[in-house]
Amino acid sequence: MADRVVLDAHALLTFLSEEPGWAEVAEILRTGEPWMTLVNLGEVAYILERVFGVVAAGEVWVNLRAESRPGGVPVRWIDIDDTLVRRAATIKARGGLSYADAFAAGAASVLDCPVLTGDTEFRVAEELGVMVRWLGHRV
Repeated sequence: MADRVVLDAHALLTFLSEEPGWAEVAEILRTGEPWMTLVNLGEVAYILERVFGVVAAGEVWVNLRAESRPGGVPVRWIDIDDTLVRRAATIKARGGLSYADAFAAGAASVLDCPVLTGDTEFRVAEELGVMVRWLGHRV
């Protein structure tokens, strides 16, 4: 079975900057079953645009949205529907996570799989029963 995870912005930015844990994200993007929300991709895009410019952000956007990614599997996109928005709102209401991170946690909850991150704010999500797979701590 494929390695199914929801990627948050932290995981993708770790991969793109080749920070510790990047190879784990690379493996998911190459052979796993990566899921994301457009909210989290938007978070990646605005951070990249601030730091590297609109062209770099656009290249990453196009690559991740492609149905056929050279050297990797396509990212799967969870619909932003009533179920996900309510789940994200409930998670956000508990405090401790940004609204975008609440969408990643909500997607992991809806899909019944872990969110892959190194962002320590996701400890709040763990306390709420969301599965979290911490970069660099693979079991």
